[in-house]
Amino acid sequence: MKEEAKKLDGRLALVTGSTRGIGLGIANCLAESGAMVIVTGREEAKAKVAADEIIAGGGRAGFLGVDLTDDLAVDQLIPQLEARYGKLDILVNNAGIDADNLLLDHPLEKWRMIMKVNLEVPFRLGKAAAPHFFEKSKGVIINISSILGYKPGMEAAGYVPSKHGLIGLTKQMALEWAGKGVRVNGIAPGLIQTDMTRYVWNTPAGEIYVKNKIPVGRIGQPRDVGALAAFLASDDAGFICGETILVDGGSLLI
Repeated sequence: MKEEAKKLDGRLALVTGSTRGIGLGIANCLAESGAMVIVTGREEAKAKVAADEIIAGGGRAGFLGVDLTDDLAVDQLIPQLEARYGKLDILVNNAGIDADNLLLDHPLEKWRMIMKVNLEVPFRLGKAAAPHFFEKSKGVIINISSILGYKPGMEAAGYVPSKHGLIGLTKQMALEWAGKGVRVNGIAPGLIQTDMTRYVWNTPAGEIYVKNKIPVGRIGQPRDVGALAAFLASDDAGFICGETILVDGGSLLI
């Protein structure tokens, strides 16, 4: 690893929902930039596998199993991290869930669960991490929203409001905490090649979508999001605060 790439050397990063997809791409990029990355997922065994992969690639990683639908587990996550690793410098709220429903068909319990995982958990983890950041007047929070945080989408009646809300939460956190040394920003990915989006990109219709709806002419990769996260976590982004940056290949331009 080149020395100039280690801009996060000595920092500890927690990435929720990082056993695969965008979260794993973020974890890999943070590790490549020198951070010690704590991988989390509902299944601890999968979190360990992902951490082992990062270590095998030359990075530093640990893992924690956590079910973010469990209130007690959410409350214990930051204290558990502090107890095991002794510090926290970067929090990436990446974990999220979706459901394919129109508004009139959306079950209330499913709506509440989407709001809980996508919006309430970042709120709670941010509140839990903030005092640790305040003590040293330094910390970074990155909230992973979506292109659907900027526009509506069919059959995403719970997901869309949750991601719009996360952009608002990012701004509010940034406003209240910037003066205490905490920078809060967000990332809004467009279509990224993951297992969750296979139904789009792994089809002939998906090829047409990429051609007609993504100006750069390709689908995004988890590393496209991870590279921006690593930059936002670094001191090079020290004057960026309260922004949610699109990583969508220009999709919102169309």
